Amino acid sequence: MWPFPDNRAPPPFAVAQQINKRLTLNLLIQGAAAHTFVSASHVVEAELEQLRPGLTQLYNRVAISGQLNYCIGENALMFGRPNRWWGFSPVPQTPFRQHRLLARYGNSLAREETRHLRQRARGKGLCTWPLFHWFQFMGLMAKVTWQEKGLALPLTRIAVTAASRIWDIPEQRLDAALTMQPAFGHLQRPRTRLGRMCRQGVIGYGGVERREGRFVVMARAWVFPILLHELVKGIVELICLHGLGDLDESVYRAVTEEADQLEYEAWLLQAGPAMWRRLLAVAPRGQSLAHTVMSIAQLQPQRLEDLMLMVIEQPQQAAVALTKLGG
Repeated sequence: MWPFPDNRAPPPFAVAQQINKRLTLNLLIQGAAAHTFVSASHVVEAELEQLRPGLTQLYNRVAISGQLNYCIGENALMFGRPNRWWGFSPVPQTPFRQHRLLARYGNSLAREETRHLRQRARGKGLCTWPLFHWFQFMGLMAKVTWQEKGLALPLTRIAVTAASRIWDIPEQRLDAALTMQPAFGHLQRPRTRLGRMCRQGVIGYGGVERREGRFVVMARAWVFPILLHELVKGIVELICLHGLGDLDESVYRAVTEEADQLEYEAWLLQAGPAMWRRLLAVAPRGQSLAHTVMSIAQLQPQRLEDLMLMVIEQPQQAAVALTKLGG
C-alpha cells in the first residue's frame, strides 16, 4: 500500500511507480543543485573577484555552511533525516517506505553527505557543531547580504553565466533575478503545519515555465549562491522533463502533487548530493552530463530505480550500463 501521510486511498500501481520515479529524479535534481551550490563559485572566480575581491571565498564558506545547515542545523532539527527519529530509527520516513532506493540508502547517503561537509567545513574554518553552526551561518548570510548591496544586476549576470557554462545551456533560456521576494508561478500548498511555516522562510525558488512554445528556466533568490543553486535545480528539472513528457495531464498532476512536496525537500537535500557524487563517478566521460541525465530520466520507473541501486551497490557495472544507455 502506498503510504500517504493523510490516509487517503493509495493511487493505482502505475501512478505509484511514477511517483517513485519522480522522487528519484528529485533526489538527483536536488543533489546536482547542492553539489553546484558548494563547488561552482570557482567557475566564475575571475568575474566575482573583479566585481568585489573576496567574494569567491565568502561564497564558498556560506555555501558549505548553508548545505551543512540541512544536515545539522535547524532544518535537520525540524524535518529530521530520511529515516524517522532524526535518523536513529531503521524505519524510513513515510513517503520513502515503498521507494527501494530511499528506503534502503536514504539515511546512509545523508550521513555520508554530513561527513563530507564537515570535512570541507573544517578546511574553511567553519563550525561543525549543531546549534553553534547555525549562529555562524546566520552571520555569514548577513555578511553576504551586506557585500552584495548595489551588485544585484552584475551578480545575476554572473550566476546566469556560471549555470550556462556548467550545463552548456544558452543564457537566453535562463531567467534569473536577485530579489527579496523569490516566489513565482503556482506554488503547491504544503500539507503540514510545519511545511506551511517553513514556506514563509524560503529564500530561493527555481523551476521551469513555458513561454511562447518553449520552456524557460526561472530562478529567484535573496543572494548569489542561492540563485546559482536554483538555476541549476531548474536546469536539471528541465532535462528531467524528458522523462515525464509522455504522462497525460491528470497523471502528471497527481505525480507532482505527491512527489514535489516542500516537506520532502530537506531529506532530498541531505541525501541527494552523495547520490549525485556517486553518479558523477560512474558517468560516461565521452558524453555531456546533460545527455546522461536525460537518458536516465527517460527510463521506466523500475529500470531507473534498478540503475540507481546499481550505482551504489555495483558501480563498475553501473558505469557500463550508463555508457550503453547514452550510446
